[in-house]
Amino acid sequence: MGLDNDRAVKTISEDEILGAERSEQAVQVPGDQPRKMICLPLEFVHGWLFQIKFTNTMSDETKQALIKYKRECYKIFFNHFFGNIRKQLEMNTAEIDLLKEINELIEKRGEIAENIKEKKKTLEKVREERLKNEPTLF
Repeated sequence: MGLDNDRAVKTISEDEILGAERSEQAVQVPGDQPRKMICLPLEFVHGWLFQIKFTNTMSDETKQALIKYKRECYKIFFNHFFGNIRKQLEMNTAEIDLLKEINELIEKRGEIAENIKEKKKTLEKVREERLKNEPTLF
């Protein structure tokens, strides 16, 4: 990538988070003696890559790849944080709409129950009249 290895190791080591996560591993290079390698857990590599500063020793291809990567990171951060807020607002709106509908149905249920009650009273009166055995002349 055209990075200064010593500077990269120093930057990682001095970082409060990455420094605590870094480890040193001995890696056997074919035909050579084992070499010390600084390693980060995979979940921290992307954050480290995002921190890389552009240098004059980087090739144009590396700079362009890093720019593309950093732009993608910015978009991911935005979508993650703003997307969660937007999703929460949409869910809150849906919940409020459903609560309004439920309240309207509850009101209608009360009106319907009252209407049923009145109709049953009227039905009882009709039945009472029908079942009366006393004939009336007038």
